[in-house]
Amino acid sequence: MTRRVLSAVALALLLAACTGVSGETSTTLAGQETTSTAVATTSTSEATTTTTLPEPTWDELPGVESLPQELQDELLALVRTTEELRGLRFQEAPIISVVTEEELEARVRQQIEEESDDFPADEALYELLGLLDDGVDLASLLTDLYGEQVAGYYDGETGELVVPMRVEGFSVVQRATMVHELTHSLTDQQHDFHAVYTAMLDGDRLDEASAYQALIEGDASMVELLYLQSLTQRELGEFFAEALDIDTTALDAAPAFIQDSLIFPYDAGLAWVQHHYLEDLWETVDAAYSEMPGLPGSTEQIITPADYRRDLPQVVEIDPPSIPGYVLERESVWGEFGLRVMLDQALGEDVGVEAADGWGGDYYAQWFDGENAALLIIAQGDTDRDTEELRSAMLDFARTAVAEEYWVWVEVLEDRLAFIAAHETEVGESILASVGG
Repeated sequence: MTRRVLSAVALALLLAACTGVSGETSTTLAGQETTSTAVATTSTSEATTTTTLPEPTWDELPGVESLPQELQDELLALVRTTEELRGLRFQEAPIISVVTEEELEARVRQQIEEESDDFPADEALYELLGLLDDGVDLASLLTDLYGEQVAGYYDGETGELVVPMRVEGFSVVQRATMVHELTHSLTDQQHDFHAVYTAMLDGDRLDEASAYQALIEGDASMVELLYLQSLTQRELGEFFAEALDIDTTALDAAPAFIQDSLIFPYDAGLAWVQHHYLEDLWETVDAAYSEMPGLPGSTEQIITPADYRRDLPQVVEIDPPSIPGYVLERESVWGEFGLRVMLDQALGEDVGVEAADGWGGDYYAQWFDGENAALLIIAQGDTDRDTEELRSAMLDFARTAVAEEYWVWVEVLEDRLAFIAAHETEVGESILASVGG
């Protein structure tokens, strides 16, 4: 999982509202108060539980022998702190690669370039929907953005944790980043999440993947927040100064839907984990790694944590038409979060939240001919009223965001909303005919 700088800023702002001036750390999470005591003791509003962990089976970290002994000791201490905060032991020593900040940025850029095959099709789709300006190079935009925003990452393919180090050693933000990434390594060893998440992406189960990523990032962000609560006032001051001084030029220049998509797994994911942590500590969170893929999970359940295990998405299926000259790039679920960010950018957050709130399930298909794009979304609301509210918002979106020279159609067919957009009129009309419009 890539660890973005923006989550450090978000945690800094959250911590500002959670830390008392007395130097003792008390935290309000989801409207309930908890107090941090000993590292291995966690108090909630309902119960106090002491986590007893087995003794470690190793006391050295491989691959860091070239570092000064004091830094090796600091890394090992961060490993043990992460284990205690998360209530889990590493099955084997984590692999840690300490690199320069320049080497980190180069690695991140290489990873983005290796995953850029889908960029042309997505770039055309986002331009069709008015989410991306014509002529914007999506690959360059994301490469610059990730190169700027990454403070370290966990590579699930190799099990390697890659973090930068300054000449003078680890800064407070880098230590917090280390705890975040160590949590990924720890939970992947325990729950094998990387294999599950990769299978979701490979199967184009994209809304499920977004929800699962929110679980993963929310878990690590929660442990990072618990770690920050243990710092002294001086260390917190250093953290705030460093986190709030981070250059976010590329992020600020990115379209709103990209900004929202980047922060979602950290922001909404942390809120989801906090909600369940206050109920039963890590029990629901640990169980979710195996439960969520089978529910199936959805971004709706992340956005509304109380809906987890209850408000499951309705399955919407159709046979997509074959369009001469076009390739069917993807069939998947757009999801509540996808609708929100799409509507937010064109119509404002209030409209997006209200219209997407009644999402019950959907299906979408995306076509591309090397230059032009086409999109079909068939969405089902929880109620007929929810479907009508979504129709009204999508119609306003079509009028506001989609350029006049493109073809777009919005209507309710029987009890489902159909949204169709295409660069070419004949393509849009053929998709419409295939769904009975």
